[in-house]
Amino acid sequence: MADAGSLGGRKTPVPRAWKWALVAAAVLAAHGLGVWYGNRVSLASDTKPKKSELAIEIVRPPKPLPKIEPPPPPPKAPPKAPPPIQTAAVVPTETVAAPVETVAAVAPAEPAPPPPPEPVKAAFGGIGYKNNPAPDYPQLAVRQSWQGTVLLRVRVLATGAVESVEVVKSSGKKVLDDAAIHTVERWVFAPSTRGNTPVDGFATVPIEFKLDS
Repeated sequence: MADAGSLGGRKTPVPRAWKWALVAAAVLAAHGLGVWYGNRVSLASDTKPKKSELAIEIVRPPKPLPKIEPPPPPPKAPPKAPPPIQTAAVVPTETVAAPVETVAAVAPAEPAPPPPPEPVKAAFGGIGYKNNPAPDYPQLAVRQSWQGTVLLRVRVLATGAVESVEVVKSSGKKVLDDAAIHTVERWVFAPSTRGNTPVDGFATVPIEFKLDS
């Protein structure tokens, strides 16, 4: 049986659906080849070891401080040349008067400080001294049995005489105080002295009134 395509010497036309199928297969094959190549390239790039980056910082040492040198010593002055020797001209001698000596004025010496004052010795006196009498015991005080001691401050002149008498401490009874004052006013004292010189001064005199038991 003869082939239908060979009938009459003409080729049988390929259907259009087969053409589109071939084109689609070619496109898919090209696409698959591109995807395979891309994956391979990416895998190859991922498998390459990554270079580790190490940051190195170079620290420079500090610059040394400039060395301070002491200032140079001042230049020494050149030695002075000795002055030229001059020959003195011969001058006729003349009579020269002797120089008058001036005497400097001498300041007066300061006066010596005065000596310290000599200590003053107090006046002294009492019953029996230079026949000084004892005071009379007032009769009123005897009748009342009053007793006590009077302390008197007596101003004595340089002659030893009494100038004034005052009561420093009372006996407690005015009649006894008055009797003591009147008695001491008639006394004679050894005056106060400054060194060996009699001066006016004071004496303290106690007068005791006491009844015999």
